[in-house]
Amino acid sequence: MCPSILILNRITKRDFILKGTSLSHIMKIGLISDTHDNIENILKAVSEFNSRRVDIVLHAGDFVSPIAVESFRGIKLVGILGNNDTDIPGLTSAFNKINGELKGEIFEAVYDGMKLVIYHGTSSSKKEFLINSGKYDMVIYGHTHRKASNKIGRTIVVNPGTAKGWFFGFYATIAVFDTHTRIIEFVSL
Repeated sequence: MCPSILILNRITKRDFILKGTSLSHIMKIGLISDTHDNIENILKAVSEFNSRRVDIVLHAGDFVSPIAVESFRGIKLVGILGNNDTDIPGLTSAFNKINGELKGEIFEAVYDGMKLVIYHGTSSSKKEFLINSGKYDMVIYGHTHRKASNKIGRTIVVNPGTAKGWFFGFYATIAVFDTHTRIIEFVSL
């Protein structure tokens, strides 16, 4: 008797578009990190993400307080913890209020066929391990407050910068990633 084999076929938005159906857009992912309670810039970021019609926003940590999380109301938010996110019960409650998802220290996901991992970047050796593992199409991190985008092997590595702004002299930035074109657009707040 042969064991049963289950084969799942994943059909992405790209597959539909290439076959001529009428989906209106390719998946766009908003990227943000290190908001550090700057509510004014969070609201600007939410506005930018909405105007660019992102499907989901991934936050690479350092919200700091629950009120910062609640300021993301109106967008689909998935976040991980940074080194300044110490009020875990309060942050969890705030994520629940906005129907967001708080995923812990590291989060892996597949969006539009791309395997991503998000890690704040507190440990540079852990960050480098994720980047060099060859396991991911994209590694998203924060912590340094410096926007960055490069490719190491087949892995796209991106830091959206700090949305706090003027922290150690850096301007406030976010990023938008298009899964079809694989283009990362940095946006100043």
